[in-house]
Amino acid sequence: MKKKKKNELHTPKSNQAFDPELMRMYMMGATNPGFSNKVEMRDDIIDLHLEKVDSGNGPVPSQDALFIQIEKFEAALDKAIGAGKLEFRVIHGYGKGKLKEAIYKVLDKHPHVRSYENDHHSRYGHGSTLIQLK
Repeated sequence: MKKKKKNELHTPKSNQAFDPELMRMYMMGATNPGFSNKVEMRDDIIDLHLEKVDSGNGPVPSQDALFIQIEKFEAALDKAIGAGKLEFRVIHGYGKGKLKEAIYKVLDKHPHVRSYENDHHSRYGHGSTLIQLK
C-alpha cells in the first residue's frame, strides 16, 4: 500500500464531476449530503403533461386525461412523503387551469401538506407548483 506524503493534496480523478450542490450542502453543515430531503430531479418532480404521462395502454384518451394525471400526481406525492422529502414540485403547465385546480383540491385536503404555491421556476416558469410537506 502506498503512503501519502504529509503535504500531498488529494486531487479528484478526471472522471469525477464537481457537484456544486453537494459542495453547498457540505458548507452549510450537512452531516450526510448524500441523503437529502430537498428537491431532487427524479424523485421530487413530476411532469403531468400528457405526453409525459403513461397510462400503461398507450396514448391517454382525452376523456380520461385529468383522472390519470391526478392519479399519477397522488402516487408521486405519496412516494415523496414516504421518502421523507420536505419539498415536492408538480409541473402542470399553463392551459386552462383545470389540472392545477384539481391538484389544489387534493392539496387542500392532504394532511401531510404544509403549504403550496404556484412558484416561478427558471425551467418551468409559472406552470409548476412547489409543495412544502410536513
